[in-house]
Amino acid sequence: MIDTSKSKSDEQQKAEIIIGDRVEEYLACPLKRNERVVLSEGVHIVPDLYSEKDRIVGEIFAHIGFLKVGQKHKISQDILKMLLLEQTKGVKYRKLLVIVDDKIEEYLKGKSFIAESIRQFDIEIKRIDISDENYEKIMNAQRRQVMVNETDC
Repeated sequence: MIDTSKSKSDEQQKAEIIIGDRVEEYLACPLKRNERVVLSEGVHIVPDLYSEKDRIVGEIFAHIGFLKVGQKHKISQDILKMLLLEQTKGVKYRKLLVIVDDKIEEYLKGKSFIAESIRQFDIEIKRIDISDENYEKIMNAQRRQVMVNETDC
């Protein structure tokens, strides 16, 4: 049996709180965290950062290092979530992908369909510097994590 307790990302979740606070400082406005946003009957999203008043939606990606396929899919899903919000609400939002690592920033600004989507759909990449201590905690969590393939229904 696989020990899935090793895949818990408490460190990443704690880092996301700090990162979210830094984004609020950067934008100089409060943002709701993990707010349930209804798009249509029975359909909702839960963005990491959200302000209806200021028309801001953001997703935090607290990962360090090169991306695996599943992590690239998560970023793609985050982008799709933000675009769907704009489409269903019929208004333009400031869309943010918040990251902590320069390798991921290079990938998101590089030559891939994800990077081109970011450019074409006016998504802002904001890299937040974190403390060495938080950096190490995230790295340790990533080393411990066990990737488990799940079947989507």
